[in-house]
Amino acid sequence: MHAPPARVIDASKLSDNAMDAHAPLWWGNLLMILIETTTMALLIAAYFYIRRNFWEWPPPRMDIGPPLLDPVPRLTAGTVNVLLLVASCVPMYWTDQAARRLERGKVILGLLVMSLVAAASLWLRWIEFWDFHFRWDDNAYASVVWTILGMHWFYIFAGLGEFLIMTAWAIRHPFEEKHALDTTLIGGYWYWVAGIWVVTYVVLYWYPRWS
Repeated sequence: MHAPPARVIDASKLSDNAMDAHAPLWWGNLLMILIETTTMALLIAAYFYIRRNFWEWPPPRMDIGPPLLDPVPRLTAGTVNVLLLVASCVPMYWTDQAARRLERGKVILGLLVMSLVAAASLWLRWIEFWDFHFRWDDNAYASVVWTILGMHWFYIFAGLGEFLIMTAWAIRHPFEEKHALDTTLIGGYWYWVAGIWVVTYVVLYWYPRWS
C-alpha cells in the first residue's frame, strides 16, 4: 500500500518581507509594548498604594527650613515634555509613511528630527527629576516617583538609540523593505512612549493637586 504523496506548498512567489501584522517582528514589538505597559501600570498602582499611607500628598517636607508644606511638583518642564512628546507623533508618522514608500531621503530627515526630539525630551526629564522637590531616597513617595520617571527616561533613551542606529544605517546603505519595517516598528513604539507619558503625567503632576 503506497502512502499518498506529500502536499507541497509553492512559496517561491511570496515576498521576502512583510509589513505590519503580516511580519513576525510586528508581533514581537506589540508584545514588548504590552509587557512595558504592564510595568508602568504596576508602578502607577504602587504609587496609589503608597498614597494610602499619607494624610497629605505629596507628604510635606519638614527637613528643610522653612518647611515645604505643599510640595507639589513644578509644572513647567513636565508640561513642555508631554506636549513635545505628543507633538512628535506628527513627524514620526510622516517618517513612518515615508518609510513605507521607501523614500530614503525623507526617512533620514525624519529620523534626524526624531533624534533631536528624543534628546530634548531626555534633557527635560533631567529637569523633571528635580521638580519633585525630593531625592529618590527621601521617602516612599520620592522613590516611586523617581522610579516612574527613570523607567520612562529609559524608554526615551532606547528610542533615541534606535533613531540614531537607523539613521546611520540609512545614510550608509540602500533603504529596503526590511528597513522600512524597522522604521514603522520604532514609530509604533514611539507612539506608545508618548501615549503612556500622557497618562503618567496626569498621575504625577495633576493628581497631587486634586487630592
